[in-house]
Amino acid sequence: MSDAAPEWPAKPGEAEPPRLIPEWAMLWRGLGLAGLAIALIWAAATSFRASWLLAPVSALLAIGSFLSAWASLIHLTGGERFDDHPWV
Repeated sequence: MSDAAPEWPAKPGEAEPPRLIPEWAMLWRGLGLAGLAIALIWAAATSFRASWLLAPVSALLAIGSFLSAWASLIHLTGGERFDDHPWV
């Protein structure tokens, strides 16, 4: 085992080339989340049209739809990398 301290600050690693289509796991999760976003916004519009008393429910469904669409875009664009540190 070497007693040499690692170099600081760490040099950045090689950047991965951009992909047009994300890997399969990210693709199907992103498509599923997109479907959920569409279903939630449809439910929000339907419940609001049914009665204005359901406006709070519609607002919660619309917020859920927004968050689901956001997560879908993250998945469909390749996701986030949390393990990009060379010593992890």
